Amino acid sequence: MKDFTQGNIARQVIDFSLPIILGNVLTSVYGIINLIWVGRLLGHKAVAAVGATLPVIMLLPAFLIGLGMATNVMIAQAFGRKDTALLRRILPNSFFASVAFCLFISGIALVFRRELLDLVHTPPEIYGMSLSYLTIMIATLIFHFYINWMNGMLRGLGDAKTVLKILVILTLFNITFVPLLIVGIGPVPPLGVAGAALGSSLAAVVTSVIGYLYLLQYNPYVNVRQWNYSLDWRIIRQVFTIGVPASLQMMVVSLASVFIVALVNRHGAHVTAAFGIGLQIDMLATIPFMSIGIAATSIAGQNLGARRMDRVSETLRTSILFALAIACVCTGALFFFSRDIGAIFLKASADNAAVLDVVENYYHYLAFIFPCFAIIFVVHGVLRSAGDTVALFVLSFLAMFVIRIPLAYLLSGPAGLAENGIWAAMLSSSALAVGFNWIYYKGGRWKKKRILDV
Repeated sequence: MKDFTQGNIARQVIDFSLPIILGNVLTSVYGIINLIWVGRLLGHKAVAAVGATLPVIMLLPAFLIGLGMATNVMIAQAFGRKDTALLRRILPNSFFASVAFCLFISGIALVFRRELLDLVHTPPEIYGMSLSYLTIMIATLIFHFYINWMNGMLRGLGDAKTVLKILVILTLFNITFVPLLIVGIGPVPPLGVAGAALGSSLAAVVTSVIGYLYLLQYNPYVNVRQWNYSLDWRIIRQVFTIGVPASLQMMVVSLASVFIVALVNRHGAHVTAAFGIGLQIDMLATIPFMSIGIAATSIAGQNLGARRMDRVSETLRTSILFALAIACVCTGALFFFSRDIGAIFLKASADNAAVLDVVENYYHYLAFIFPCFAIIFVVHGVLRSAGDTVALFVLSFLAMFVIRIPLAYLLSGPAGLAENGIWAAMLSSSALAVGFNWIYYKGGRWKKKRILDV
C-alpha cells in the first residue's frame, strides 16, 4: 500500500504505472496467445468466431467494471483521508452489491445469447463456434468479475505489485489450460473453440481462489473477518451513483464496437478475422495508456481525498507526457510492421494472406490513434478520480454515437470506401474526442465533486 499524498509525483506516476502496465500486458498477452492457439490449431474461421464474440464479451461486464471503478475511487479517496473505518464499510457493501448485479447480468445474457450474436451479424459459417464460446464465457463471468474487483480494490490502496502477481498467475494458467483443452488431453476429448473458452474460465476460477488466499496473509483490508457488514445504503448509493455512469460509458464504447463489428462483418469472414486480430493487437497496444489512466485515478483520487489540488494537476501533466512518449513508439511499430505482427496469428496460406492485407490497411489508419488514446485515457483517469463519471459518459456518447458510428456507416457504405471507411471513422472520432475531453477538463466543473460525504 502506498500513500500518494506526498512525495515526487513523476516518480509515483512511473513507479505505480509500470506494474499496472505489466499486469495488463499479461492479461492482453494471454488473450493474444489464446487467439494464436485458436488460429494455429483451428484456422481462420475459428479466429473469426472468437473475434465476432469480443464486442459482446466486452459489453456484458461493463456495469460490473463500472461498479469496480466506483469502489476504486472511493477507496482511494478514503485512503487519502486516512479513514480506515470508512474503508471497512466500503469494501463489503460494494462487493456484495456488485456480485448480485453480476449474477443478474449473467442470467440475462445466457437467456439472450443468440440474440446478442444476431445483433453483430455473426456469419452463418462461424455461428455455432461463436455460440459455444460465448455461452461458456457468460456462464463464468462471476470469476472474471471477482479478479477485476480485487485488482481495483488493491489499486485504490496503491498496491499495484500484488495486482501484477495475481495477473501473472492468471496468465500462466491461461496459456497452460487453453491449448490443452483445444486439442484434448487424457480423458478430455478435443473441444475446439469451446476448449479455448473453458481453458480461460478455468484459469479465472483457480486464480480467484489462489489470489484471495494469498491476500489474506498480506492485506488486512481483504480479510472478510475485519469487514464492517452493516448495511450502508449511503455507500451503496454512492457506488451506483459513480458506477452506473462509468458503466454506461463503457457500454457506449462496447455498443459502438458492436455496431462497428456489424459493419465489418458485412464485408466477409476475411475482414472479420482481420478485425479480430486487430482488436487483440489494439488491446495490447492500448494497455500503457489505459494503465497510466488507472494510475492517475488512484494517485489523483488519494490527493483529492486529502484536498491537494496542486498534486492532482501535476499528476495529469506528468501522466500525459509519459503516455505520449509510449504512443509514439506504438504508432511507429504498428504502421511499419503491422503485417509482420499480424502474421503471428496465422499460418502461411493464400486465404490468410488476404486477411493480412486487411490487417495492414487497418493499421495504415489506426496506427495514429494511439496519441489520441494517450491524452483521452489520462484525462478520463483524473475526471474519474473526482467521481465525475456522468461527464465521461456524455463525452464518450458524443464521440461514439454522434460521430463514429454515423461516419463509419457513411464512409463504408455511400462513400464506397468499404472497410477502410470504418478505419477512417474510428481515427477521426478519436481525434475529435481529444478536443472535447480537454475543453471539459479545463472548464473545471469536475473539481466541485464530493463523493465521500457518507
